[in-house]
Amino acid sequence: MSDNKQDIQAFWGALYDSLYAGSEDITRDQLLEGLDALEDMFRLRRHLAVVEMPLESLKGKRVLEIGPGAGGHSALFARHGAIVTAVDISQVRADATARKFKILGADDSKAMQGDAEDLPFDDDAFDIVYSNGVLHHTTSTETAMGEVFRVLKPGGRAVILLYCKSSWHFWINMWLCIGLLKGKAFGDRNWLGRATEWGGKDAQTVENPITRCYTGAGIKRLFARFENLRLRKGEFYFYLIPKLGRLYRRWQIKRYGTHPGGYLVYGEPWPIQSPLEHWLGGIIGFAWFIAATKPEKDAQ
Repeated sequence: MSDNKQDIQAFWGALYDSLYAGSEDITRDQLLEGLDALEDMFRLRRHLAVVEMPLESLKGKRVLEIGPGAGGHSALFARHGAIVTAVDISQVRADATARKFKILGADDSKAMQGDAEDLPFDDDAFDIVYSNGVLHHTTSTETAMGEVFRVLKPGGRAVILLYCKSSWHFWINMWLCIGLLKGKAFGDRNWLGRATEWGGKDAQTVENPITRCYTGAGIKRLFARFENLRLRKGEFYFYLIPKLGRLYRRWQIKRYGTHPGGYLVYGEPWPIQSPLEHWLGGIIGFAWFIAATKPEKDAQ
């Protein structure tokens, strides 16, 4: 494994410990309750996991999730009848996902440590490849997307979240406030990685090696081999504005409350968006919700 990939592995392992350590001893009842809350939260947010990935259509489908985190998304898909394979560069995240499959009794589903740029699967192996905010952290997103294409069956779907460059969060919160005003963008090609992703209870001691953001044109280039490409923006939060956002977050939680669906995926409740934030997400949000299809062989 290259030094860059070892750094990626170390960062995401440390972030797992900061977010989720102590949550491993979840019972079946707690997991089922958490998955109910997670699905409800996703529907409230119109998230990729329920819009581009209709849960009612998953029964019997072979689904690969690249980068399952603590396993909440994969467990949700397995609960709806998918046969899920989850791959994460961090062993601790793969183990957490495997535990949730075991608790659910999802014997056909499995989780393993692996590399998104060199997937250990045959060609044409999966009906769906799903990845939520992961592939923009790889050493080569282009290589990872080539692997997504390879392991999908002809006619299979890629359902992917990538960060959006044409967004408020990139240009105002990140570039203006952190990159320009704080001077972080000068002399450091990875300034965006260093400014993103950390959370949880622990002080940050390792840096995020890579974060990338994409314009719509960039997404189209990444998915050039696919067909039926559909792009949708989402995810805008005032509380991400540096400094002022902390004041807003306190008001937001008091005004709109929090949602328990956040526990399985963030290690804490999710602060509910205001209607204005939800609307702005569709225009200047930080997430590209992407769905595309691998062409049938006879159409290539």
